[in-house]
Amino acid sequence: AADYEATLKTKAEIVKALETNGDQFATWLESVPDSALAETIVFHPPIEPPTKSRFEVILGVKEHEMHHRGQLMVVQRLIGIVPHLTRARQERTAGART
Repeated sequence: AADYEATLKTKAEIVKALETNGDQFATWLESVPDSALAETIVFHPPIEPPTKSRFEVILGVKEHEMHHRGQLMVVQRLIGIVPHLTRARQERTAGART
């Protein structure tokens, strides 16, 4: 992963990688049968809880992404940038008023 990340030098390359990898992950997830999502994954100590369903593990990926997205939005606000989700909501609200 570190070698791949080192190849991304520009904003455009990073955005393209995020789009491509996100699409690949979504395609893979769509192909996973429900029975596989229900499988139990066992973790070694000291990880708690010691078991989770495969679905819970995959859901953790989304939760991790949301955590970092929140961090980025806080940083944006700290440096005076209105995050894109807030701007979009403000635009919808302003459009509804007119």
